[in-house]
Amino acid sequence: MRVETDRMAGLVDDLFELSRINAGTLRLTLAAVSLGDVVSDAVASATPVAAANNVRLVSGQSDWPTVRGSEPELSRIVANLLRNAIQRTPSDGTVVVTGGRDDTGGWVAVRDGCGGIPEPDLPRVFDVAFRGEPARTPGSGGGLGLAIVRGLVEAHMGRVAVGNVDGGCRFVVHLPTAG
Repeated sequence: MRVETDRMAGLVDDLFELSRINAGTLRLTLAAVSLGDVVSDAVASATPVAAANNVRLVSGQSDWPTVRGSEPELSRIVANLLRNAIQRTPSDGTVVVTGGRDDTGGWVAVRDGCGGIPEPDLPRVFDVAFRGEPARTPGSGGGLGLAIVRGLVEAHMGRVAVGNVDGGCRFVVHLPTAG
C-alpha cells in the first residue's frame, strides 16, 4: 500500500508541476547555479534506486559550467532524466551522466542502456502521456516526466534533445551559462 501511495503522490506532484508549466504560472528565481552541484546531488539521490535495480550510475568527471537557472527546477530536470534512464536500463546496465560547455552554453547529458527508441517515436518522447509501447507496464509512470523536463528546460530558455546511441539513448539539455 505504501508503494502505491508513493506512486500516486508522485503522479499528483507531476500533474501539478505540468499544470504550472502549461498555465504559465511557473515562476523561476534565476541565479548562477553550479551544474556540477545539481548533478552531484541528483546522482547521490538516485544511487540507491540504481543499486536496487542493479544499474551502475556513473557521473563523468567534467568541466561543469555555472548556468543561469533555478536550482529546484534544474534538480527536477536532472532527477527526472536519471529516474527515466534507470527505469529503462536493464539490470547490469549503466547510466552515464556527463556535462560541459560549448558555444551555446552549458550542457548535461544522460545516456542509458535502454536499447534505443524507435526512430518514429523520438520526436514524441517529450509529449505529455507518451510512453511508447514497451513502457506500457504497471509502475512505469504516467508519461509526464519527460514532458516536465521539456517544460522546465524551455522555461530556462534552454533546449532538450534525444538521440539514439550505441545500446541506448542520450538526452542532452543545453542551458544558458551565467553572466
